Amino acid sequence: MTPAEFTSIAPSLRPRLLALGRSFFSDAEAAEDAVQEAMMKLWKVWEQLPSATDAERLAVRLTKHSCISGMRSQHKGQIVPLEARQATDITSSDAASDSLYEREVREALALAIEQLRPSERRLWMMFAEAQMDATQIASATGIGVRTVSSMLSTARNKIKNELKKGGIL
Repeated sequence: MTPAEFTSIAPSLRPRLLALGRSFFSDAEAAEDAVQEAMMKLWKVWEQLPSATDAERLAVRLTKHSCISGMRSQHKGQIVPLEARQATDITSSDAASDSLYEREVREALALAIEQLRPSERRLWMMFAEAQMDATQIASATGIGVRTVSSMLSTARNKIKNELKKGGIL
């Protein structure tokens, strides 16, 4: 990849990477930090990347890893005494039930995604996690845009039906 290619693609990656970071963190600053760290790592290896598509893929992967690392460091050493936990549990029962519901939804969604055929799952992950549109997925996979759109629609319907069966929707 040439320097001109990298400098032209880097700014266009940022919004998608920030959206990915926000899916991990509710704090915009933490998401920004994760993206910044990923972009710094990408900057160190851009010369070794053969194409812009490879840079995009690596940027998404680096952002995910950076987000996971950031989440681990946020939770590291947060051991709370039992008495404090019990007092917090009483005052935050609504927040706890909300987080429990969110966890159940995430687990049900993960199970629904696992039920997809591998080809549908691959496209769905590109759509949902990498936030690629049908045209970008088509160019990355070599599958026609209409076929990608059809497969994404099928995957969406299967996921929705699984969530309905599980009582989430």
